[in-house]
Amino acid sequence: MLHHLYRLYGVDQDWVRPVRRRYAVRVDGLFAVALAFGALVSVETTRSLGTLAPSTLGEVGTYLWIALPVLTLAVRRVLPLTVLGIAVAHYLTTAVFVPEVSPVFALQVYYFFTLFSAVAWSAHRRAALAMTGVMAGASVLWVVAEVLLHDVLDALALLPELGLFSPTAAALVQAAISVTTFFLASSLGGVATWWSARREAQARERGLTIAEQADRLRHRSVTEERLRIARELHDVVGHHIALIGIQTGAARAVLSSAPDEAATAMRHAEEISRTATRDLRLLLNALRVQHDDDAVPSNGSLRSVPDLVATYDALGLSVDHHHEGPHDAVPAAVALSAFRVIQESLTNVCRHSEATTAEVDVTIVDKPGGAGAVRVRVGDPGPARGDTSGSRMGIVGMRERVTLHGGSLEVTPRDEGGFVVAAELTWDTSAATT
Repeated sequence: MLHHLYRLYGVDQDWVRPVRRRYAVRVDGLFAVALAFGALVSVETTRSLGTLAPSTLGEVGTYLWIALPVLTLAVRRVLPLTVLGIAVAHYLTTAVFVPEVSPVFALQVYYFFTLFSAVAWSAHRRAALAMTGVMAGASVLWVVAEVLLHDVLDALALLPELGLFSPTAAALVQAAISVTTFFLASSLGGVATWWSARREAQARERGLTIAEQADRLRHRSVTEERLRIARELHDVVGHHIALIGIQTGAARAVLSSAPDEAATAMRHAEEISRTATRDLRLLLNALRVQHDDDAVPSNGSLRSVPDLVATYDALGLSVDHHHEGPHDAVPAAVALSAFRVIQESLTNVCRHSEATTAEVDVTIVDKPGGAGAVRVRVGDPGPARGDTSGSRMGIVGMRERVTLHGGSLEVTPRDEGGFVVAAELTWDTSAATT
């Protein structure tokens, strides 16, 4: 039984659901305020229906008793187990000491919504399962306290038996059904939400792996083709140079005694040199990038950053891209290096971060003395994956590219989580041609 519960709650899964902390607190804070307001309205509707007994807390105390715990939902995704612990303590205290406010429907919503949030967002799956058990026990105690501890039995005994159950049994069954329905909906709903996020993360990882494998295969095929052309280059050039050497040697040998034969040999050498030049030009053209789409201006330049961003969007990483300054002011080599820094940084986010969003800022500026600079900043909100350890060769490669253009590179953790890659590449006026 326990093994099945472990599997259901993902205890054996080495994965932590990513949380954008600032965004979560901002959105959940608004939600908590709205629910607290709704809870106060619920108090008044319950009072107006005559089902809310006078509380020992007083009117203001009742408002605070209901509204304050609801406000803890502002951190339900950041501190899910802590919020659930507060809810369980409030749940039991209300059932035992302040039962007159139990009919307020908003309180029941609050209790079980905290259970849903803890199961759906907790990074500690074993603790989430344990707190679910604690909540189940608290629900049982609430039923017992509601029916057995507050002189309800005497009132139920006075009611006539109109159905299959006695009034006492009917009250117990009704309370149990209500609590069980809330409990199962909250816990199983949280489990389903957590597994949905887990499958989405797995699909994203598979997509990234497939893209990397396709890229490696493409580079491998290009490398193999270039090696084949290099062998042909060696054979062609070596063959022609050897023939030119033979013909020029023969011409030198007969230059004095047989000038016509020497001229013929030199003419053959000239023809061979033309043929070698033509073959060499063809092979060198083949070694160039084969398609115009792969040239620097359209692939590997700052103009193609939006296309790069779209590629990562398709893999599940939402990238916010901002650009300032003219593209044409950046030399092709500098633009290529800046593009590679952005590409490597976004790949590192996908590989080593749980973040689902990233920011890319590109700024092209004029510097004193007629020089220019392009500043690149790539950041993610984190948190870092716990199961990855990069070789840091990507950072080394970025630093080499940046240093080549007299720039600087910084890779630093952010205070609120995640990392920031900041690079500046410079050029002088003489190199500023695209």
